[in-house]
Amino acid sequence: MKNNHVNHTGTILVFCCILLAALIIVSWPDPARSEDHHTEFVPELNVFINLSDQLRMYLLADMTIGRSPNFTDGEVGVNLDLTLKPILRRNLRDSNWERNRYLWVRAGYLVSSDLDGRDDGSNQRTLLLEATGRLELPQNFWLVNRGRVDFRDVDGKSSERYRLRVGIEREFTLCGLVMVPYAQAETFYDTRFNTWNRQLYQAGVEIEITKRWRLEPYGARQNDSRSDSGNVNRFGLVVKYYH
Repeated sequence: MKNNHVNHTGTILVFCCILLAALIIVSWPDPARSEDHHTEFVPELNVFINLSDQLRMYLLADMTIGRSPNFTDGEVGVNLDLTLKPILRRNLRDSNWERNRYLWVRAGYLVSSDLDGRDDGSNQRTLLLEATGRLELPQNFWLVNRGRVDFRDVDGKSSERYRLRVGIEREFTLCGLVMVPYAQAETFYDTRFNTWNRQLYQAGVEIEITKRWRLEPYGARQNDSRSDSGNVNRFGLVVKYYH
């Protein structure tokens, strides 16, 4: 029975690796299409505050700086995360949620707007609900799946966006630092267009500097079939603080 389980999860791992690699290769720009995508840099601050063993608050603030064309947008948000305690592995109960909890849910509220007062800027308010599940794979890899729905108000017009994401990550230690490299792919359904119009491919690494501080540099490629402004090459740096 155990060997069958290992073979099954190994097959899932290989399949997901092939899927992610194929999606990234297909979506990556060739010289003829490179002009369709503009470049963004996104510095971000995340603060996680434990309220109980199963509940925490997650605060975020970020800034999106566009290089071509030039623009600056800002976003702030507050979220509540609820985790379920592990059943099969009790030693994980005190571990970090993202790494070792098998299932947790989030509810949040985001506000974003342009910071430079440009004519084509927009204001957006979003109520989000999401659920994240993790599956342990061989060789200490993890398969991470997330489903999310955004209830949005964009310049006074309501719409919904549905998001499905799959990713793979693995934790290891290098030179005394705990690192978690990852790769993920996400697809978006927008009710304004009634289609799956956007795909996001991202790879990065989370680095544990101290028990409370972490850094996460990443690179991402976003394609959008319904909006030229959604075609993006994005580079980000997330600073995370845990309290």
